[in-house]
Amino acid sequence: MDALTVKIHKWDVFYFPANTPIDNRGKIGNFDELEDRLLAGHPRMRRILVQLSPNWPLGLYYLHWGNGSDLSELDFRVAAGVAREADFEGAVVGEAKGTSCFECHTRMRIIGLEPGLALFSNDLERIRAHEYRQHCPVCGKRWTSNALEFIDTKYWDAPS
Repeated sequence: MDALTVKIHKWDVFYFPANTPIDNRGKIGNFDELEDRLLAGHPRMRRILVQLSPNWPLGLYYLHWGNGSDLSELDFRVAAGVAREADFEGAVVGEAKGTSCFECHTRMRIIGLEPGLALFSNDLERIRAHEYRQHCPVCGKRWTSNALEFIDTKYWDAPS
């Protein structure tokens, strides 16, 4: 595993810079190799592994920024060992999950907000301020899902 370790608030997190592959070897509970390949170079996300409990497998989560942060600079700071919680300003935690549109019933995979993982000291403030994908990428209807991104690359720059 070529992850970098960073401390965020009270968590030790394995951080993967852009395009760094994750070697699963069965140790990650919610890992999907195809999705990982698609999302490894995403311009608004970085992948992290977190162990929520000592007896649980590592969990794959995504840090998502909607504010245009320079993630290559963050990759550099994490690699240099100088990143702090403030360097992750604007990020929220997401997880890959399935959902469907209530209007057109299209089933899709998204990175959805994961409010259960309180990674940052100001999570509620971040969650309230974050911009979400507010429209189905297929039919364009407004929805209430807390979608951060659509996993299918053809929707990465779809209007929210």
